[in-house]
Amino acid sequence: MTTSVKKYKRHLSTTSNSQTPNSTMAKTKELSKDTRNKIVDLHQAGKTESAIGKQLGVKKSTVGAIIRKWKTYKTTDNLPRSGAPRKISPRGVKMITRTVSKNPRTTRGDLVNELQRAGTKVTKATISNALRRQGLKSCNARPVPLLKPVHVRPV
Repeated sequence: MTTSVKKYKRHLSTTSNSQTPNSTMAKTKELSKDTRNKIVDLHQAGKTESAIGKQLGVKKSTVGAIIRKWKTYKTTDNLPRSGAPRKISPRGVKMITRTVSKNPRTTRGDLVNELQRAGTKVTKATISNALRRQGLKSCNARPVPLLKPVHVRPV
């Protein structure tokens, strides 16, 4: 009889927290606050969207979006984005990552219980997602035969 235990190991193709692996979305960058304010100033000075875009090296659609946002909210700051807050705090993520790094055979159930003792109620799927974001993936450990008392050498 053999036992099969899931274990976690770090894969070489880790990504930073800001990017998701196999992402299909285009890479974008946010304009600096200074650039957004320049766009609004030039718009108030009477320049067209395409002229502002050419002058600052920004797409016309981006200029239009910033101007629309300014007209609606009277601000060029980043607005709060939608989405639920993280269930596990960064400190909790570090804790489970450290636990799994020390002992790759740690089960998700053990990690759920550990976080529950710390005061965070999460599911096994949440644990898996957090570990995957840290570049750790689960795999089945090699089956190891169970030793019987007959196999143990007397000391």
